[in-house]
Amino acid sequence: MRFEFWQKSTSELDAAGLFPSPAETDEQFADRLRQLGGELERLQEGGSDLLTIIQQSPPLSREVREAAARLTWEKYRFRADWVPGWYSSRRTGRFSAGIVLVVDGVLPLLFLHGNFAGKERRMGYDAPETLAHELVHAVRSAFPVSLYEEYFPCQVHASAFRRVCGNFFRRWYLPLLLFGGVAMVPILAAAESLCWWLPLIGALLVIGREMQILYRIRRASKKLQLMGMEPLPVLLRLSDQEIYETAVLPPDVLAAKRTASLRWKRFQENFPLRDGV
Repeated sequence: MRFEFWQKSTSELDAAGLFPSPAETDEQFADRLRQLGGELERLQEGGSDLLTIIQQSPPLSREVREAAARLTWEKYRFRADWVPGWYSSRRTGRFSAGIVLVVDGVLPLLFLHGNFAGKERRMGYDAPETLAHELVHAVRSAFPVSLYEEYFPCQVHASAFRRVCGNFFRRWYLPLLLFGGVAMVPILAAAESLCWWLPLIGALLVIGREMQILYRIRRASKKLQLMGMEPLPVLLRLSDQEIYETAVLPPDVLAAKRTASLRWKRFQENFPLRDGV
């Protein structure tokens, strides 16, 4: 199999989950695709020095891949069949359901926990949803660190809690500040500390910030709907700054951007609002 991505049209690349990060020029994007294609071919032909990473790891099943592709297509209009993936408890660790390792900022390697090889669910996680979640990470691997790092992957889950609150777990210290702060209050109060309420400040700041992030992306989503575009596929392809601008700019300014920008014209063509959305 040849991975000649540069021969595909812009729409075909986008549908495969291959789209430029907002900061990439056309030349940089083309160069990334050439590097990616070369790495994938070497991996397929057995000539890659990355083979030691996947030793004795069975490849992901076709059924799980197809189910995950349906989820990513429904939510984000891409099927990233090119992302290599395996079952490996060694790579995921005991408590993780799946991970993506990105080599040289170009090649994502995806691993699901080894227990998924024999069953579809593990510790409350569904194999196709977990794979779809990691595929969203994989296609955004060229993007800079984002406030919405877990928001987009979590939208593929059936669980409303994960869709709404999943982004809260994008950094380890956020739940620590919230739950740790709440837990410290009764301890300090029992110790008759005059500052028993101080840990609540961090918890309230975390809650306020997360509510602001959710409000912003929902506002941006409504603006995109008014512009006649499917919100989630477009938002996935935007930077944090672009999401902010979409949320706050007046409709006439956004309409002018859609007319003047080739990138936004492509969004309009590729992701028209569907009936019932």
